[in-house]
Amino acid sequence: MRAAYSMTIITILSFTSGCLTVPISDICEDENCFDFSVESFSNLLSQENAFDIISYSQLYPQLRVEAYLVSEQQSQRGEIYWNVAKDEESGLSSISSRLVLGESIIIDNEYIEGNETNNYRVGNEWYEGRDQITGYSNPFIKLAKSAAENPDGFWPPFAFNTNDISNLDWTISVDLTSNQLVATAINQTHSIYVETRGIPPVIVAIETYSDTDNFILKVSTENVSISINNGFIRAPAPFILNPDPIVNDDNLTYWSGIISDTLSIDINPDELEIHGLTVNGSNATSIISMRLDLKAANFTIDDGSWWEFNWVDYLGENLVSNGDIYTVRTNSTGNLSIAIYDLWAETWTDMVF
Repeated sequence: MRAAYSMTIITILSFTSGCLTVPISDICEDENCFDFSVESFSNLLSQENAFDIISYSQLYPQLRVEAYLVSEQQSQRGEIYWNVAKDEESGLSSISSRLVLGESIIIDNEYIEGNETNNYRVGNEWYEGRDQITGYSNPFIKLAKSAAENPDGFWPPFAFNTNDISNLDWTISVDLTSNQLVATAINQTHSIYVETRGIPPVIVAIETYSDTDNFILKVSTENVSISINNGFIRAPAPFILNPDPIVNDDNLTYWSGIISDTLSIDINPDELEIHGLTVNGSNATSIISMRLDLKAANFTIDDGSWWEFNWVDYLGENLVSNGDIYTVRTNSTGNLSIAIYDLWAETWTDMVF
């Protein structure tokens, strides 16, 4: 999860009150000892992967990482915010992101998953979703894998090469009661703040500031609680059939397609119906339908025409998922279309949020 940002820093971050500067000169011989000296701190920063979010996510059962970047260039403002968390005790993970360009919010969503019921937010509205194949997965590893597969995508800026700042002239403050270290320094372009906690120390915050941009990266390794709420608006299955037929002549109208990767969940087939529709302007009326657990059916309607439906369960697990194939054929005439109705959500899947 790497991101490149131009940062030009000229101001110094104020210290948190209550920290005392304590130059400790005692020599540490225990490998778990840390003498809180500038030299030891610089050595910590120079270590490879000293601030490695993936390693943190494998070490701590609870973890939350927040990244915040604000950049202003020639009166143009951009804002990126990520909040990614995992809670192995509840078996849940949460991913939240926001992208603002100028006065426009481009992305603002959150997704909580791990159970059959999941929650997600679009803007200020929360929805309830579902997934029949459940199981907790490390969201940090999942994001890292997705970023490696699609490096040009929108991913959290969770990487920071601390070796680049290890040789700065650091000023260190320490609170020995909590084993908290706060260090500040200035290079040619940045004012930089680093916080560590514990012995041996773990980097839990890096912040950089300037006139044109601010960057904050914070880590929490305890008191990270994630939960699922029921009672939100039920969201329909996130896939829409192609309404345009492959064949459309006087004798036959035919649709066929593959459910794409846009359906990232697995759904019980008895919760979904595939409908044949007649369309009149902006209005559509259902003529006939088949619940997907029937898999195949042929119906004759009142005017004597027939409709044939097929759903092919590609993986054979009796769940609707990406890769499944649907076909619909009819000899009905008129302006026709097809759509999916979600019985669980009690709405069509092409509902616009």
